[in-house]
Amino acid sequence: MTRPVEHEQLSKQKRPQKIAHLVGGALSGMTSCIMLQPLDLIKTRLQQSTHDASLLNTTTHLRKRNTMLTTVQDIVKTNGAAGLWRGTLPTIVRNVPGTAIYFTTLSEIRNAIVVSRPTWQPVLSRVTGISYKKQENYENLVAGITARGAVGYILMPFTVLKVRYESNMYNYGSMLEAFRSVIKYDGIRGLFAGYGATFIRDAPFAGIYLFFYEHWKTMANGWKSQYNVPVANVAVNLGAGFLAGTTATCITQPFDMMKTRMQLDPHIYPNILATARRVFLEDGIKGFFDGLSLRLARKPLSSAISWAIYEEVVRSFAKRESLSQTAL
Repeated sequence: MTRPVEHEQLSKQKRPQKIAHLVGGALSGMTSCIMLQPLDLIKTRLQQSTHDASLLNTTTHLRKRNTMLTTVQDIVKTNGAAGLWRGTLPTIVRNVPGTAIYFTTLSEIRNAIVVSRPTWQPVLSRVTGISYKKQENYENLVAGITARGAVGYILMPFTVLKVRYESNMYNYGSMLEAFRSVIKYDGIRGLFAGYGATFIRDAPFAGIYLFFYEHWKTMANGWKSQYNVPVANVAVNLGAGFLAGTTATCITQPFDMMKTRMQLDPHIYPNILATARRVFLEDGIKGFFDGLSLRLARKPLSSAISWAIYEEVVRSFAKRESLSQTAL
């Protein structure tokens, strides 16, 4: 299977590789945060408005008035155009180091899987009858799930503070005020509210995304080579990233909606099962896909931009390392 930025070759250059993953992850995280923060804020407000309407027992007609346009108008009217970037700081605080740590952890996990193949592949093949080649196809799925699950837990408090800071249910003046409020009313446990839904959303998303990203990228590169089409690598990565992001977003949307509800009001939505039951009773199946259109406008773009920038940065580090070794 094709690896991003020649993974196995780069594994021989441990220190430059780790720096490259950290820098690439940080730059990609920063770029996507600043560009797409308004969409993230609007998504939070739309999901919150549905929650508020259900509490007030408002009619379906009134609920439908909460659209993307009316939400944007309300934000701009209240806070000005700059209000669309409310929550950018906590998003950066969470996503920039988080993305850097994620890409670095992912690289190490993928390398560990490759190195340990002689140990686990024969056993898995005997038990399941799956060939070595097919097993390798699912390595990205496992690596993505594992890396995102671990990093997500570490960064969970920032996620909770970010969601509450963006929401107008609380109108916190600062991140410190949000932190103090959570600790006062929900304790330390409140900083990890919604982790179950977050894990079920983010970990499978990362695995599914990486699986399809490599699949689409391999197909695109094969087509490019077969027909000798001069397509830039960054264009291939962006296209593959967008398609993979769309697929993973649709599959994991119900958990994104439940995660937001649980983090906004953990007393009403204490766990995944209670949240799922309440959403289903209030809105039916369609309630689980509340905010999907907006998430589709943001998440595939965010993932595509992040991976395209990340791969270009790592590729650049690899070329510089190669040139410096040649010079020696």
